[in-house]
Amino acid sequence: MDVTKYDRSARGKNAPLYEYYAKKIKDETCVVSGRCLDAGCGGGYLGLALAGITDLEFTFLDISAEMLEKADAHIVEDGLETRAKTLKADVHEIPLPDGCMDLVISRGSIPFWNDPGKALSEIYRVLAPNGKAFVGGGRGTPEMREQFERNMKKDGGRGPGGKRRQPGGPDDPWQILKRRDFNQILKDVGIPRFSAPIESDGRWIRLWK
Repeated sequence: MDVTKYDRSARGKNAPLYEYYAKKIKDETCVVSGRCLDAGCGGGYLGLALAGITDLEFTFLDISAEMLEKADAHIVEDGLETRAKTLKADVHEIPLPDGCMDLVISRGSIPFWNDPGKALSEIYRVLAPNGKAFVGGGRGTPEMREQFERNMKKDGGRGPGGKRRQPGGPDDPWQILKRRDFNQILKDVGIPRFSAPIESDGRWIRLWK
């Protein structure tokens, strides 16, 4: 994967996508202060967008040291040194105490999780009482989706994993999100309060305590 090229696109022509979802998360959850975990954050794009419209303090978690280097740089660029830090870890085993996060967010990471049930259980575990999670993926409005897919083709049709893929194909993360039965997955791991609808702008799993 060309991390620099991917990062440039995410911070540039694809930035409106993260701004769109940050506003959706803020408007729906109404969590604007406290602690937020951006799980599978990549370069931190969703959390950084949310930081610009809230007073939340952030932990950016990812398994890739190379992506976290980008996140660290963006934290400095955005003047968030006192509100944000990075953590190299696997979302399946989050090294944080129970009940420590008021909000957990993630965009685009879940299709790549080996065991989404275990990862979602970990996310639920770290939620504080009355905490909320907003996890999933999507490419925004239909207009934004068309632009995103045009940008992806210009970039050689490669996704975050570096693999060449065709939008709408079997390895498209959106298709993976649609195929998986998250309602059953969440029931099987015993998470009591959730919703996992397919919407016009993606599939977003909500958890709350």
